[in-house]
Amino acid sequence: MIVRPKLQDIARQVGVTRMTVSRYFNDPDSVAPKTREKIQKAIEDTGFIPTRVPTIMSSSLSHTLGLVIPSFSNGVFSEVIDAVDESCRKAGYGLLLMHSSYDPKIEEDQVASLLSYQVDSIILCDTVHTELTKKRLEKSGIPVAELLSLADDPLGINMGMDYEQIFYQVTKVLIECGRKHPAYFGVRMDPRTLIRRNGYLHAVKEAGLPDLSFSSSNRSNFALGRDMMLNALKEHPDLDAVLCTNDDVGVGALIACQALNIKVPEQLAVIGCNGLKFCDAAMPKLCSIKTPRYELAQEAVAEILKQLESGKRLKKIKKASCSLLTGGSASDVEQKKLNALFSA
Repeated sequence: MIVRPKLQDIARQVGVTRMTVSRYFNDPDSVAPKTREKIQKAIEDTGFIPTRVPTIMSSSLSHTLGLVIPSFSNGVFSEVIDAVDESCRKAGYGLLLMHSSYDPKIEEDQVASLLSYQVDSIILCDTVHTELTKKRLEKSGIPVAELLSLADDPLGINMGMDYEQIFYQVTKVLIECGRKHPAYFGVRMDPRTLIRRNGYLHAVKEAGLPDLSFSSSNRSNFALGRDMMLNALKEHPDLDAVLCTNDDVGVGALIACQALNIKVPEQLAVIGCNGLKFCDAAMPKLCSIKTPRYELAQEAVAEILKQLESGKRLKKIKKASCSLLTGGSASDVEQKKLNALFSA
């Protein structure tokens, strides 16, 4: 059994009292210089880490934020993690990271765990929660942020995109540019994917075009996007545009087009979502709806810190704008109209 070094072990090794070692951590200048050096050496030799529990118990703040993301494998959330972590470190805060696997019930458990650690705030990357999660967060009294999507009933801070409106507008632009058989590729079928499909369905229904949406409950990757494109073209060889729920699927769709010698964008346009860096490596470069994930996460942490300082928990809603990551998978005319759309 591994026994962690304790405060008493440091005191015994240096030849001082536990109180002296405790003062070293709380107020180093109150300890004699030579004693400080001996304590520091003993800490380094033993690998001792002081517990924060007494500090947390005696203070109203733990100086720690909690972040729950739906997926570790989805590159979309890496920028959220980076932004939150960087903002926390600059402000002298720690970060506890949890994973929900797109499951509200798992999120419920993770939120309970974070609250048990007395975090000062919790950031969620989903807007669909169990009733128990919502009740716990409401009763906790801490600032709560929901990122990336707009919530029907925000818990507090909510900063995200109106994905339904965005996909409606992008689909409409493709139709106006002459695409007669646009399709939608969705994966995992999480709330964001379903909201994006709703926007696509609104546009094709309005134009009197058929619903050519394809879905998979599997985890997103290039191979899945390739297979979805191959299967879609078998069923509907006249497809001339595909809106993808994310860039993984979009790149996979381009791989299928390349294998079938389909000219992109002349015969078929492909639009991704999120604007991830690997879009540049696709052939042709994937045209994608670029979402400001890093900026939103930074702004959310700034608002959280502001509320913690003021002691007031307030609702703040922000509908964020997207931009277009230009590429070669949509025509010049289509990209010009999409740029105008996102610049409006």
